[in-house]
Amino acid sequence: MPKIEIKKSFRKSLTMRFDRNGTLQVKAPIFMTNKQIQGFIDRNKSWIEKQKIAKQNSQIDPEKIPEYKKEARELIPPRVEQIANKHGFSYNTIKITSAQTRWGSCTSKKNLNFTYRLVLAPQEVMDYVIVHELCHLRQMNHSKKFWNEVATIMPDYKNQELWLKKNGASIS
Repeated sequence: MPKIEIKKSFRKSLTMRFDRNGTLQVKAPIFMTNKQIQGFIDRNKSWIEKQKIAKQNSQIDPEKIPEYKKEARELIPPRVEQIANKHGFSYNTIKITSAQTRWGSCTSKKNLNFTYRLVLAPQEVMDYVIVHELCHLRQMNHSKKFWNEVATIMPDYKNQELWLKKNGASIS
């Protein structure tokens, strides 16, 4: 079992992820007991093992990172522009990052950020992340309204989310 770090806060859900050092970070609602949190970890042991194996089998060749970044700068901004224009979104800037735990993000200043790792995912997965972040330009949350907007543009977005859940660790 990896090193585990538990953080309690005022939140509704329990989540976990590996940080870049291999520590399993568990975020839990403040009212949850340690026994409940341990039960959550125990129920997700197979997911934890899959993530560890995926990290060990990472597709990222460290020597090719500059190449991946160059490809991302060439592919992602034009695709963002194409999707944004088609669906009436306006944004300020696009930045390609080296983020390891986020596929993309959107700021309140309408700036979009995408990790270069997206170029290692299938095109439809890259498009999903782009659509997801563009929808945050209108809804800066994950409300029902936000997800309805995503679904309007990309009705099969759940397939792309599933791909990221299954394969994302191998490219982060």
